[in-house]
Formats: sequence, C-alpha cells, structure tokens
Amino acid sequence: MITFLSGGTGTPKLIQGFRTILSDESLSVIVNTADDIWLSGIYISPDVDTILYLFSGLLDENKFWGIKNDTFNTLKMLHLLGFPTWFNLGDQDLAVNLFRTLMIQKGRSQEDIVKALSNLLNIESTIIPCTNNHIESRIITEKKGDIHFQEFWVKYKAKVNIKQVYIKNLESAEIPEAVRSTIEKSELIIIGPSNPVTSIGPIIRVREIAELLRKHKDKTIAISPLIGNKPVSGPTEMLMKAEGLESTPMGIAKIYKDYCSCLIIDKTDSDMSNQIQNKTGLEVFSEEILFKDTQDASRLACSILNRRELYDKYV
Repeated sequence: MITFLSGGTGTPKLIQGFRTILSDESLSVIVNTADDIWLSGIYISPDVDTILYLFSGLLDENKFWGIKNDTFNTLKMLHLLGFPTWFNLGDQDLAVNLFRTLMIQKGRSQEDIVKALSNLLNIESTIIPCTNNHIESRIITEKKGDIHFQEFWVKYKAKVNIKQVYIKNLESAEIPEAVRSTIEKSELIIIGPSNPVTSIGPIIRVREIAELLRKHKDKTIAISPLIGNKPVSGPTEMLMKAEGLESTPMGIAKIYKDYCSCLIIDKTDSDMSNQIQNKTGLEVFSEEILFKDTQDASRLACSILNRRELYDKYV
C-alpha cells in the first residue's frame, strides 16, 4: 500500500499521476480536514471532497476542485435570498455536503461519512480524514481579525496581511483507527506537494500522526511545493513567512525533517541538495515537480517508485 498525506491541489495532481500506473486499490489517502467549514448551516469539507471526486471521476480537473460540468443554480438563489455565497459550491457538490451534514446530525463520524461516500461513489481506494474532530486553520489578520482559512483564501483572495496562523482545536484532535493501521501497513508514505502550513501542517501536527510518522520516517518521503522561493500554486509563501519560516526548499526541509527520510525538490533547485542534506540529514533528490499535465505527474510517480525499488512490485 502507498499512502499520501493530502490537502489542496498539489497532492491530488500527484495522485492522478500515480493512478495512471497503479491500481486504485493500492492507494490510500489521509486528508486534511482543517479546511472544513460550516456555512449557512451546511458542513463543507473541501479537501476531502477533492479526493473523493478525483477517485470517483467527478473532479473538475481544470480547477482541481468541485465537480465537472456542475451548475450553480442553488448558489444564485441563495444570493438572491441574502445568504453568503462567496464560497462557490455547485449544485451536485452541494448535494454531497448536504449528505455529509445530515450524517453529522445523526451522530456519524467523519471517518464513517467518508466511508459511506466512498462506497456510494464506487471508490476503490482508502480515503481517511486526518481526524474525526472538527479542527480549523485560522488566520489572524491586521484588519479582518481572526478568520477561517477559507475566508482568507476564497473570500478575501489572500489580500490581507497575516499576523499569525494557528489550528483551532488541534489539541483535542484524535485520529481514526484507520489512520494508524494505514500508516503502519504502508510500504511508502508520501507527504504531498501541498502547502505545508494549512494543508499538510494540520495533518502532521495531530499528535498521534506526528508520533507515527517519526516512527516510520524511513519509509516516508516529502515533495516540496516550492520552486526556488515561489509556490507552484496557492499562498504557501505568505503562510510560511507568517510562521517565521523561509519560503525555500530549505524551509520545507526544516518543517518535514522529523517526519521523513527523503525530500524531493525541483531540478532548478538541485544546487541546494548538499546544503539541505548537511543541515537536516534528509536524503535529497531533484526532479521535475511542476505538473503541466498528468504525464508529468506520472513521470514523477515512476521515478519515486523506482528509487524506492517498488516499481516492479506494483506495476
């Protein structure tokens, strides 16, 4: 089994590359839930749904969120009725989140809800929320105060000054048992190229997951979401600087050094390899990490499997 830690768009794009050469049954994904948010009485879980839609064939791969060819009639009516509609939720996407909300009201856990949705959508991979507890990535800003990450990124389009980033309710987060068994059984764990502060950060900062990754760091690798000091996508640079971290492959290495044994950086950053290895003890490889299409992601997937001597076993 190969397991991904995923959030945002970078890791789903990498997973898509792995899916071109491996069976879905051999893949599992532990997904960030700190982007989850209550809006207008509906519980929305964006990162989890991106993975569900990816494996079910529903994902809009032009945006890498939402359902392809979805309509937005409900959102238009909600806007007319005065409800907040800054979060773009299509009609089919809304149906999934209504299902989730109803299940929460019935007392079902996040793990159970994701299992149910996986079965209903005929998904063969194992998808697991990083915790059953509600946690939130929060941004303290100069003018807007303490806001949810989704407000920062979607509502305000990151055009606010960040004072601090924190994960609300992190101390009470407990993992589903499936997270433990999956990490322990996996032959390879991949920390995906999603932003390390609010996408991957909430996963690896859950106490039990941090302990498991430290225990299994030899079979864990991480992929940088940066090329030079710029993110491939998203607000990674802003968030890292707000945390007092340098927005470079070295900064990424310092975040992940306790949880993995290997870091993959972009070819254009290969001159940093020795410095990163000397300062962090990580094995460092340089590859093409910018995915222009699924073929690029597939090439990186093949390289990772070959380096770990797993290609012949799985392909």
